Amino acid sequence: MTLTPIENPPAAPIPPLRAEILLAPETVIALAQEIARLIIGFLQRLLQEAQATQERALLTPEEVAQYFQVNRQWVYERTSKNEIPHMKIGKYLRFEQQTIKRWAGGMAVPEANQPCGIIPGLQIGSNRLRRRRITSRGRATAENPSPGQ
Repeated sequence: MTLTPIENPPAAPIPPLRAEILLAPETVIALAQEIARLIIGFLQRLLQEAQATQERALLTPEEVAQYFQVNRQWVYERTSKNEIPHMKIGKYLRFEQQTIKRWAGGMAVPEANQPCGIIPGLQIGSNRLRRRRITSRGRATAENPSPGQ
């Protein structure tokens, strides 16, 4: 006796599965809260991984030039002078995104006309010292512009 495979088996209808579960409202609420907690935990891990990946992102010289809104030559000049943090990967020049942002933050110029604590009378943004009149009887002040008179 030999068995031969059936080319087209008859299509038997598959009955839909149906189940009814009766749960107390407290149980449904507890299940929903547990599901929400698991989803939130998953999304938090996913967000942390995405942020870690973004922090480790490497930029090309063209992307750095676009970030600073300068031409590419400016980036290469700063790199050759070791003024901008960079790394070489083989023959390719790359920049860590977070390092570039920190470096750019250190380039900020203080507001003009703010007193400088290093030299009394010098104001940032000014190339001149504020001259204070010194007399034989003391230093001139705002309250007493002419001491000794």
